[in-house]
Parts: sequence; C-alpha cells; structure tokens
Amino acid sequence: MPSAIIDFTTGALVGGLVLSACWGWLWVVVGGIALARGVAAGRVMAHSLTVGISPLLLAWGVWWIRHDMIASDLAFVSGLFMMPLVLFGLGLRRAADGRRAALHLVEGMRHLKAELLAGHHDCGGCSHQRGADGGGCA
Repeated sequence: MPSAIIDFTTGALVGGLVLSACWGWLWVVVGGIALARGVAAGRVMAHSLTVGISPLLLAWGVWWIRHDMIASDLAFVSGLFMMPLVLFGLGLRRAADGRRAALHLVEGMRHLKAELLAGHHDCGGCSHQRGADGGGCA
C-alpha cells in the first residue's frame, strides 16, 4: 500500500510538471512567431524556453530516481491524470463575476497573444473604425 501511494504521488508530480512544460511550449510557439515578426524581444523566448525545459528536466529527474522502484503502474498512471483533473475542476468553478474561471484564463491568453503577435498595433485597435461592410484591419 505505501508503494502505491508513493507511485500515485510521483505520477501526480510528473503529470503536473509535464502540464507546466506544455504551457511553456505553447508560449514558445507564440513567442517564436512574435520574435520572427520582430514584435517581441528575445527575452520572451528565453522565458518561454525556461518554462518549457525546466519542468521537463525536473520530471525526467523524478522519473530517473523512481524508475527502478515503480511497483504499481496503475497507481502511477492514475497520478499522471491528477493535475489535469485538478486544473479542469478549478476551471469549472465560478469567479467573482459569476463566470467560469476558465473563461477568464482563455480571455487572458487571447489578450496576451494579441499583444505578442501585434494583431492591431498598426491600426490602433480598429474595432471602433469598422465601416458599413464590417471590415477592420486587413
């Protein structure tokens, strides 16, 4: 029983680290596009790479330490899914304004991507300048 608890905890730790690394790699892609367009500094890429690589190295270290001793594969795999389920549950709860917390996260991501990718920097935010045809920036 104690080894199953340790395996579950190890799986949860590795799952959380991999989830964090996926978040970092998402921003590596967005930052790479922004860097290629000349909109963002190299600092964005450096931070994104750090967030993408560091958790993977830590997860590899945990896996390397525990790889001989994993006795219960089911407990370890169950632990891997723990952090994504926790994140999903936190996203479903209501924020102070009554909307789901995940909606705030998605809106924040859209705003940050728009800032990094400079979708409306040249036109000054054309949402107020739409003509009768409904068109904005090209």
